[in-house]
Amino acid sequence: MALRERGQPVGPVVAEGIAFLSDALDQALAYWQEIRADAPMPRRDAMVPERIVALWPHILMVDVIDGGSDYHFRLVGQRLVDSYGEQTGRNLSSAKVTEVVRERCWQIFGYCLAQAVPIYAYWSESASDRRPLIDVEALCLPLSSDGTTLDRMISLNVNSRRHA
Repeated sequence: MALRERGQPVGPVVAEGIAFLSDALDQALAYWQEIRADAPMPRRDAMVPERIVALWPHILMVDVIDGGSDYHFRLVGQRLVDSYGEQTGRNLSSAKVTEVVRERCWQIFGYCLAQAVPIYAYWSESASDRRPLIDVEALCLPLSSDGTTLDRMISLNVNSRRHA
């Protein structure tokens, strides 16, 4: 599925077969597939952060709380901080973001948790108070601490400036 036209919301949907707008999402998915090998999802300890330095500004590292009753933001990349404010250490339920952003996070995290596969979404407006007129392309990748249970996720958000 090609998504080369901006402005049409998509997802959340299973990321398989999606032509991403951002190279960062291509890189993240390729790395996730590499460290996953033949497992349903990679173990968290298989990640080597130094191999994905270029992705750090876009990464949101998320812990799943009580089977998805909430999500804890373990790490928030600088580009996300610039757009949405510092959220590191907060739970989604108490994050200081707009309700639209909170609802989109619930959607993509919940779908990733339910499907246990990479999930994609594209929104034509970020709903960021700090940076209006940006589009958001998101990829949520499941991780496991024990090799079986989906208890962490990496979510990458790439914001792009839309011309008014």
